[in-house]
Amino acid sequence: MLQYGVVSLIVFMLSVTSAFAQRTVSPYTSRAALLYDNHCNLCHTEQIHWREKKAVNNWESLIAQVDFWQHASGLDWTKADIKEVSRYLNARFYHYR
Repeated sequence: MLQYGVVSLIVFMLSVTSAFAQRTVSPYTSRAALLYDNHCNLCHTEQIHWREKKAVNNWESLIAQVDFWQHASGLDWTKADIKEVSRYLNARFYHYR
């Protein structure tokens, strides 16, 4: 009976540990990537960043669009968050100077 309890406990601990491990964020994932993935990625697939009639055509317009959409979504990001998400998007999609 004791062995059954120990085995059950081990199975439980392994299942809980694996559940938490799946939700763990890589230490290499930036805050900007997390903000974008959590708040913008539902509507903004990669296609929106390279479509023909994109609203972003330089660094300034990228910051303006990030600011506009975070405000329209009621996210209340700081200026630092807006700049970091803009840098993330620039590095990932746009490559402006």
